[in-house]
Amino acid sequence: MEHLLEYQDYLLAYRLRALIGGRLRPGAPPLSLPGYAARRLRRQALARGLAVGSAGRGALREVERLTDELSFGLWHDPVETVALLRHVVAAGGCVALESEAAFASELLTRGERHRAGPEAVALLASYYLGLVRASAACLDAEAFDRLRGALDPARARLPLVVDAAPVAADDA
Repeated sequence: MEHLLEYQDYLLAYRLRALIGGRLRPGAPPLSLPGYAARRLRRQALARGLAVGSAGRGALREVERLTDELSFGLWHDPVETVALLRHVVAAGGCVALESEAAFASELLTRGERHRAGPEAVALLASYYLGLVRASAACLDAEAFDRLRGALDPARARLPLVVDAAPVAADDA
């Protein structure tokens, strides 16, 4: 289940980045689940190689490129989330981050909202916006710990609602 939630994290981050636009706009269509999995496994292997010292030249750059492409850590790494918020401020704001209703309306498809139902959509929007809010408070360690501590148990109850992106020829 965690791997599917990670793919959902990716798709929602992809949609948010596309909505914000500018330098954050993804340069390619969203990856299908198999395409995401292949890139995620590649990133993991490269990172493991870096950790044990067996990675070749350019491995760190490739890990960074894949991290950016996959929006890896965007929701869960406060440094990544704060960097996103700086782009949001520079862009003049982002309606999807203004409320749970706006998040659901802007980042979930009509079919996803319908299939999940109001309670699941509310939980999903509350969770992801809570991660953003907690990261915004990361300079205050006490506030960050309190906000994240309240959110972490919700991950196990998150519904899977996003529709997978279609498989593209360059997904592998």
